[in-house]
Amino acid sequence: MTERPHSSLGYKPPAPEAIIWPAPPRGSAPSSAQAMAEKPIMH
Repeated sequence: MTERPHSSLGYKPPAPEAIIWPAPPRGSAPSSAQAMAEKPIMH
C-alpha cells in the first residue's frame, strides 16, 4: 500500500520548525534550550 496524504482532509505538510529545530551554537544558549533543540517534544 502506498502511503498518501489525506487530501480530503485538507492535508498540508507540517511546518519545518515542527520537524527539526535549528540547534543553537554550543555555549550561546541555556542548556535547556539546547536539550529542546536536540530532542524536540511533540505535543
